[in-house]
Amino acid sequence: MLDDYRKARKRALKELQRDVSAGHYPYPPALDDILKGEGSQGEIPLGLAEIDLSLIAGTRTRGRQNTFSRNFMPLPEPNSEFAGKWSALIDSQREEGIREPIVVYEFLQRFYVQEGNKRVSVSRYLDAPSILAKITRVVPMPSDHKAVRIYREFTDFYNVAPIYGIIFGEEGGYLKLAAAVGQDLEHPWPEDAVKTLRSAFFLFASAWRMQGGNELDMEIGDAFLIYLKIYGLDEAANAGQRTVNDMVRRIWTEFIVSSKPDAIAYVETPAKWGNGRIIPEIKHLYQGTMLAKPLCVAFIYESSPLESGWEKLHDAGRHELELRLGPMVKTITYTHCKSDAAFDRAVEDAVAHDADLIVTVHPTQMTQALRAAVTHPSVQVINCSVSLSHSAVRTFYGRMYEPKFLLGALAASMAKNHKVGYVAETPIFSTVSEINAFAIGAQMVDPYVTVFLKWFSAKDYDWRRELAEEDVRIISGHDYPNPQDEHEPWGVYRVEENGAFTHLAAPVWHWGRYYELIAQSIRSDSWSREAEGRRDRALNYWWGMSAGILDTAVSPAVPRGQRTLVEIIRQPLLSHRVEPFAGALVSQSGPVQSADAGRLSSEEIVRMNWLNENVVGRLPEQRELSQDGLKKVEVAGVIPLDPHTLARTEASS
Repeated sequence: MLDDYRKARKRALKELQRDVSAGHYPYPPALDDILKGEGSQGEIPLGLAEIDLSLIAGTRTRGRQNTFSRNFMPLPEPNSEFAGKWSALIDSQREEGIREPIVVYEFLQRFYVQEGNKRVSVSRYLDAPSILAKITRVVPMPSDHKAVRIYREFTDFYNVAPIYGIIFGEEGGYLKLAAAVGQDLEHPWPEDAVKTLRSAFFLFASAWRMQGGNELDMEIGDAFLIYLKIYGLDEAANAGQRTVNDMVRRIWTEFIVSSKPDAIAYVETPAKWGNGRIIPEIKHLYQGTMLAKPLCVAFIYESSPLESGWEKLHDAGRHELELRLGPMVKTITYTHCKSDAAFDRAVEDAVAHDADLIVTVHPTQMTQALRAAVTHPSVQVINCSVSLSHSAVRTFYGRMYEPKFLLGALAASMAKNHKVGYVAETPIFSTVSEINAFAIGAQMVDPYVTVFLKWFSAKDYDWRRELAEEDVRIISGHDYPNPQDEHEPWGVYRVEENGAFTHLAAPVWHWGRYYELIAQSIRSDSWSREAEGRRDRALNYWWGMSAGILDTAVSPAVPRGQRTLVEIIRQPLLSHRVEPFAGALVSQSGPVQSADAGRLSSEEIVRMNWLNENVVGRLPEQRELSQDGLKKVEVAGVIPLDPHTLARTEASS
């Protein structure tokens, strides 16, 4: 119908005017022009395939280029021969559909039309999602450019699963996608697996575009991977379009947060009340809560407090929470929930027991926690981690670098030979800041001190022997005892001449207070208030010593003068008159900031990947990490990981 043509042309003129005003080229680009600058290695016929119309970027040649606006809407006058043919085509397509495939050339996952421009135009006008095409691939020239490296991964993916449209912005995306659906990029996928993934993706892509995904600063493949991690392939493929639309809407803020460079809001102080107290007096809250249902808090552990020192600390905090709030709270624990199946069973049981809050204590539980939060939006879910950007799950941790600063000062004061050892767990977010704060605190007391850095998560080397060879006697080890080995030293300790260990000091977590503050914020309106104005950001509670959730404990074995020294430094640290990461900072490779600079930003501290000038050692490389260390670094690491190795690790886990 000519009336349709007029409407399509109106859209074309509007797009043309917008592009001209913005200084953009107003017509579909021609592949021939692109190849003049890029070049190619040749062409490979791929045959017939259904392609997403949104991936059609332009024309093969300049021949009919100025007949269309950039969005392939028609430009000639309504009384032109072209308008008559376009109108006849839309009538035919409505009655019979498109019978002949278009002919396109594919270059870097975008399609350029050789034959069938009007068919593309009509299909775009009718909002068709895809079109049948005869495809010839134009192979790009060898290059180390990021886009070409990603494209090489795509061709590996296409060889085993011929699906167009799943585009990633970073390397390793196709390997992660294959791992997520139980496949690889080395063996052709079963036909059913390809059909299932294609169906799930096309349903998602439709919902993504309808919701406005093209306006976000992220590629659709990255969003699709988030979607699959939350819902799983089976649910994603077997749902109808309306259900998928709803599934995408429910996690939309996850895409928004993931697309932002400043996605995380660090909440560094607990919410205060009108009179300046951190929480109201229990007796005032008691009257309003005795008649209400107790707040039910479920703790889901990967192993158990009997096996994990970290989980033992949190479980002690759980018991303290019950003591602090009495009848206003009840808790449930679930142990050995490392697998997805065990975790999901724990969540369902917790929901059946009317849980208000689900607590997960490892960064490696984040994907599971996210799935729980999306499935049960009425239940609050938190994860003990820092700098992980998800909106549905709030994260919490402590500024551990503050007590480490004190412990570094103490260690240096006890080291007679200016040598101190520091054995770190894993190079994940906040770990490097703890190393550096320790080193800076040590340097403040002894300008000649050297901190020898080793790693628990590195494999195939004996750090104890190496420290002994350097005659390092004062060592900072695990932050808490190992319940499976009561003889293993922890905290800051001294190695005696006879090989025995003397415990000197350690950081202290007050998890009971932390959980009390969180529970009270949920009971009050502060939990909701903290999210106001931050709907598109992830909330990370990152409290420190001033909030009373962290401290240091010094052993009576430490001389009185050194105990006094710790207290002298502790007071200005609590009031923030002393900041380990303010003023002059010098790394192993040179100055970080000048003496008149303020404190580094929270993000700079959390994601720190440089080592202080007095540290002897380095961050481990991927090949040096144990399997457990690699999994932790994958979730929240500060060292670069090879995406190929990483994806294979995911597939085997």
